[in-house]
Formats: sequence, structure tokens, C-alpha cells
Amino acid sequence: MRPQLICSATTCAVLALSLVLLAHAVHAQPAPATHTIFVHAVEYKGSTSTEKLAPPGVNPATLAKGYAYKAPGEADKTAPQNWEIDSDAFAPGFVTVQQGDTVLFTAFVVNGDHHEVAVQAPVGQVVVPSATWDRGKE
Repeated sequence: MRPQLICSATTCAVLALSLVLLAHAVHAQPAPATHTIFVHAVEYKGSTSTEKLAPPGVNPATLAKGYAYKAPGEADKTAPQNWEIDSDAFAPGFVTVQQGDTVLFTAFVVNGDHHEVAVQAPVGQVVVPSATWDRGKE
């Protein structure tokens, strides 16, 4: 009977140790990493005339950040039927890293003269303060 008791105690100890190691592995955080992220800032711009396409019924700039709209008569004083719309985009549009990681962030502005940019966490907290990025610069 005694060998059976020792075997049961050993089995329980091995199971308990396995559970502790498994729990530690599940909850262990990966070591902080360093990421280098390259981003391109691009301004998309389009224009047309009221003869070809009616302008939007609602100013897109009131719908979301990042849009600019020049209504007929504003876009080109010499051609009052013309209207323009533009928007900025960043590629990639978002990145995800683990808390504690180091990020080297490099952006190249393809077009658009100036971009006022800040980096925000998903909850809206500013991580990198606002700065002006200029065309043709990194």
C-alpha cells in the first residue's frame, strides 16, 4: 500500500507543477520588441464640374475629420461650376504593437503641402504630440 501512496503523491505533485508552469506560460508577456514602421502620407484630391457631377448635398468636412471640400464658386473663381474634394490617408492606416515595445516611426509625405499629425492610442490618448509634416520630407 505504501508504494501506491507514494505513486499517487508523486502524480499529484507532477500535475500541480504542470498546472503552475502552464498558468505561467499562458500569462507570461512576450519580451518587449523593437518595431520599425514606415508610413506614407498621401493626399487624394479630385475635382470636377457641376456639368459632369452634382456636388455633394452635405459638406464632407462636416462628416469626418480629414476631408476638405471647396464648393462650386470656391474651388476656382474663374470657373464657378468647378468643385473639389480631398482627403488624406496614411499607409498603413494603423499599426498595433504591444505595450512596452519600442517603435521607430518614419513617415514620408508624398503630397499635400502640410499635414498636422499626432499619434494616438486606440482610446484617443495622444502618444506623440502634434507636429507638422511637410511634403517631400521624412
